[in-house]
Amino acid sequence: MTGDRSTLKVVRIGRPIDRDTVETVGQRILSALRETVARLEIVQYEPPAVDRIEAGLLSEALDQEVGGHILGITDIDLLDSSGSDFFKFMFGCKDSRNDVAVVSTRRLESREPQRSLARLIKVALHEIGHNFGLVHHYSFQRVRANACCPMSKGTYNRHGERSYVRSVIDSRGLEFCGDCRSFLRRVHGVG
Repeated sequence: MTGDRSTLKVVRIGRPIDRDTVETVGQRILSALRETVARLEIVQYEPPAVDRIEAGLLSEALDQEVGGHILGITDIDLLDSSGSDFFKFMFGCKDSRNDVAVVSTRRLESREPQRSLARLIKVALHEIGHNFGLVHHYSFQRVRANACCPMSKGTYNRHGERSYVRSVIDSRGLEFCGDCRSFLRRVHGVG
């Protein structure tokens, strides 16, 4: 983890993601990390014309071409061919080599637009949490309104994508648990 994280660059990757959605996600991150992230900067980035991309390659390009503390939002499928994950895609990814997190809306969609947006925000909070050194909770830690911490990963899933989205992402809330806030206080002096 390097650099100044007080300004978050929310990078709109391509045109399909509307600017209002990007701003809404950014505002929710500001709310959840209000003592850590002070400002948002919305940036437009034109990706290569592909429908899927290695997440590490995209995060490396964003690090080099945009730079800073970044959350990239795209509708391109994110892949990780180096992992042994049971998915051939990723909902989001935090690159350990830089301060770049990326999230794809491709597999988060619902028939209900508000649910799609809520899923995007929850995955974005999870990936940005990694930028600050937060780690997964493999058990469900409840925060408010019986929702889990955004860092909740749950147990290993054997039921495929649809069950994973429902059981983990949908169960996450918009606030970090006491353990995560305590870590942010100790390590970053905030929370």
